[in-house]
Amino acid sequence: MSTNAQAAAQYLLGHFKLMLQLSIIVFFAVVIFVLSSVHERQKMRRFLERGCTGFRWRRRFPQATKSEIREFLDIFVEAFGYRKSWRLSFAPDDRVMEFYRIRYPVRGEPDGMELEDLVISLQKRYGVDFHSSWREDITLANLFTLTRRPIV
Repeated sequence: MSTNAQAAAQYLLGHFKLMLQLSIIVFFAVVIFVLSSVHERQKMRRFLERGCTGFRWRRRFPQATKSEIREFLDIFVEAFGYRKSWRLSFAPDDRVMEFYRIRYPVRGEPDGMELEDLVISLQKRYGVDFHSSWREDITLANLFTLTRRPIV
């Protein structure tokens, strides 16, 4: 085999090895993504299978309209990247940090800034400072109550 042919064969072999390595990395990344999505979906099952929580919201906040409740829940599901159709699967007593911990079970794990997006979106829409009221056990009802205060 000539020197040029050997060089070309070496180049192709090196290129093939690189493509194989990249394919393996992509494969494992996809597997990890799928497994984590399945795990999150399993943890979310108890919320998603309980049915519509609109009645609980209306009982807790009788002065709020359905559209006000839905608008608030739309902001929540958008911040967490959930499907819009899930919005009435979340009840007033659900803790916000529980959803965060479902998505990020390991403390210190880099996140998608869902909590920050939620607070910024709520502040933008309702003009309320949520930072001063935030606590580890804050519920959706606590946040919704803050949105009901008159803007000063």
